[in-house]
Amino acid sequence: MKRSLLLFAFIFSFSIANAQPEKWALGFKLGEPVGVVLRKYGDRNALDITVGTYTGLLKNKDTYREGEYADIGFMLNGTYLWFVPMFNERMLAYGGVGVQINSRRYYPNPRIREVHTNNISTGPSFTGGLEFFFAQKPTSFFIEGGGYIELLPKVFYFNPNLSLGLRHNF
Repeated sequence: MKRSLLLFAFIFSFSIANAQPEKWALGFKLGEPVGVVLRKYGDRNALDITVGTYTGLLKNKDTYREGEYADIGFMLNGTYLWFVPMFNERMLAYGGVGVQINSRRYYPNPRIREVHTNNISTGPSFTGGLEFFFAQKPTSFFIEGGGYIELLPKVFYFNPNLSLGLRHNF
C-alpha cells in the first residue's frame, strides 16, 4: 500500500512539474483580436506581446466616425500581466494592463474606395484570463477577455476583446 501511494505521489508530482509554465510561450489566439502571441514568464508575472488583426468584431463601428474603416487592420499589443497559480499550477488566473496600437484604412466616403487614409490609433488595454496546462505536454489552452480604450484619434472609444487560443511553452 505504501509503495502504491509513493508511486502515485511520484507520478502526480512529475505531471504537475511538467504542467508548470516554462520561461517562454508562443501561440495564437482567435476572436477579437486574432493574432500570434509571445509570452515571457516571470515568477508571478509575464509580458505578453500580440501581433495580429483588430477588426472591431464585438462593437458596432457606426458610432465611431461618419466614414468607414476597413474591416481588418494591423494591431500590436503589449501587456504586463500578474498571475496566480491554481489547482497545483495546472491553471493560471491572470490579469494586467498594456498599450495597443492599431493601423487601419479609413474611407471618408465609403462609396469612393480610391480615397482613403491609413489611420493610427492607440490607447490603454486591459486583459484578464485563465490558462490551462495539459499534463506532460508543453501546450496550454487559454481564454481571455478585456478591452481597449482608444485615446487617439477618438478619445475614450471602448472596444471589448474576447479570444481563446493555444500556446506552446518552451
